[in-house]
Amino acid sequence: MEESTIQSRTYERLREKIVKMELKPGQKIVISDLMESLGVGRTPLRESLKQLQRQNLIYTVPQSGTYISKIDMVQAVQSRFIRECIEKEIMVELSAKINDKHIRELEAILDDQRREFELKDRSKYHDLDNQFHETCYRIVSKEQIWSWINTYNTHLDRFRWLHLEKATFDYNLVLKEHEALLEAVMNKNIDEVKFLTVSHIRFMLKSQADIFDLYPNYFTEKSVELVKD
Repeated sequence: MEESTIQSRTYERLREKIVKMELKPGQKIVISDLMESLGVGRTPLRESLKQLQRQNLIYTVPQSGTYISKIDMVQAVQSRFIRECIEKEIMVELSAKINDKHIRELEAILDDQRREFELKDRSKYHDLDNQFHETCYRIVSKEQIWSWINTYNTHLDRFRWLHLEKATFDYNLVLKEHEALLEAVMNKNIDEVKFLTVSHIRFMLKSQADIFDLYPNYFTEKSVELVKD
């Protein structure tokens, strides 16, 4: 396997561990443990950590060690705003371009998401949520925009994971919103498409304070100030 591929996969797996709280906010990183769990050498791991540090997902304290950054809701809110502005236009364009093949592809993802909900597999349910949106971007030939958003979206994704665990997973809200959005796209109801897209992405505003109460040590001080304001 080429070194660049190993490094890329190492980064993606580390990012996933951070998003899905396998590596918790504030936790100290033990290099030897990560090398063993990921089955990689020191070089790809070191390069992946540098990449995560550039995204403010880890930080180093001199003579102490490297730690997982706490969730920065200021950055998460800004990411949510950017995604909201972009995705609204993506879904409008999708309404104009969608065909029967695209509909079958998106419906298959929703079927998979429904199955994972029944199996109570939160991880795969979460991944299928992302796959649904990524597929919408790809259908309108904007997959590079999705890749860019995904790179800088990690603080928002971490909050989404906590929200999924404690709020939406109990009653399958994500899937229901996907179904409603796809129906609006198929019907080319542009006003409804815009409304549902914004509403879906703004889910985080509905229970932000509750998540903070459950996980007060997972967030930065500026995040706490944001909720208080």
